[in-house]
Amino acid sequence: MVSYEVVRECAQIAVLLKEKLRGMLCDVNKSHKNRRFWMKQWILRRNRLGTSETLLKEDKEAHRNHLRMYEERFDELLSKFQDCIKKQDTVTRLAIPPKLKLQVTLRYLTIGNSFSTLAYIYRVPKNTISNFVDEVCTNKFV
Repeated sequence: MVSYEVVRECAQIAVLLKEKLRGMLCDVNKSHKNRRFWMKQWILRRNRLGTSETLLKEDKEAHRNHLRMYEERFDELLSKFQDCIKKQDTVTRLAIPPKLKLQVTLRYLTIGNSFSTLAYIYRVPKNTISNFVDEVCTNKFV
């Protein structure tokens, strides 16, 4: 027969193992980040505070200085190939408009800003900019 002391020692070992496993699980959970948003909050304010919606809409001369092109010429260029660079909106997020893609690309080509600088000016992630600048530059338009 098993003595009372053996049962008590087994119970103590079980408690120690349980605490050790709980500590290991807490360490695993701490190292795993829970992401709540698809985008950072400052990027979500693009439609209110981005250069495309503020500076370029307010002042025609600023538009010419910023993109090295008058607004009318920009609109003409946009109309020629916006269908080529337009993406569909999805359930989870809205696509970046062709107008914004063209503005960022023109600013990149004319001034040579880094993708990081463009990301802050236009409120578009730099990895997204690196994807669509190449796409806009390689499209053949009519």
